[in-house]
Amino acid sequence: MTVIARLYVIRHGETEWNRARIIQGQADSQLNDLGETQASMTGEALKAIHFDKAFTSDLSRASKTAEIILQHHPDVILVKDQDLRERFMGKLQGTKGPANPSEPSLEPVEAMVERSAGWYNREIVPYISSLANNPDGRCRNILVTSHGWLIKSFFKFMIATGVLECTEDLLRASPRIPNASLSVVEYSTIGSGSEQRIGSTVVRYGDASHLTGIQILQDNADMDALKS
Repeated sequence: MTVIARLYVIRHGETEWNRARIIQGQADSQLNDLGETQASMTGEALKAIHFDKAFTSDLSRASKTAEIILQHHPDVILVKDQDLRERFMGKLQGTKGPANPSEPSLEPVEAMVERSAGWYNREIVPYISSLANNPDGRCRNILVTSHGWLIKSFFKFMIATGVLECTEDLLRASPRIPNASLSVVEYSTIGSGSEQRIGSTVVRYGDASHLTGIQILQDNADMDALKS
């Protein structure tokens, strides 16, 4: 088994709306000072990684997080994509919960999952497939910055449908996706010749161990506001 690529998926750093428990959705809130520090610490933790590609939600809190991380990787082109945005929370954006989970202006969770999976199939799957017979043998690394609800829903769907493998212990260890936390998918070639396939395994999930010594919010105002 040979590791051919790793996908690093990072939630954006903290915003003032996170701190105040205000529903953000696709409102374009900015990183606060702590959020920028979290992004810097994440960048420091990943500075030895040679990134080959980088993608981000086009919302400022995610794209700024990516830009701070990529200060250690100035030659990497950052691609902004609306499909990596957080769930659209409609009329609830800018308010505080509890809120009506049947609010008509909410984007259905299924629609958010569909666009994130569509992005993955469009951008990641062909790239990983092209590496199956990579002659130089170097592991490729991909950076993605996005949002808590999208990341959690994306991984839940991809694991449930068998696209990604993940142990129950790893999911139980990180029930939340904290700000600036890190999830990693490892891609490996298994077998050889006509029997060769690519395995995709989640090896880190919602990991905030690199943020030691600073405060990290464990809640998600958007998700928590709709709980009954």
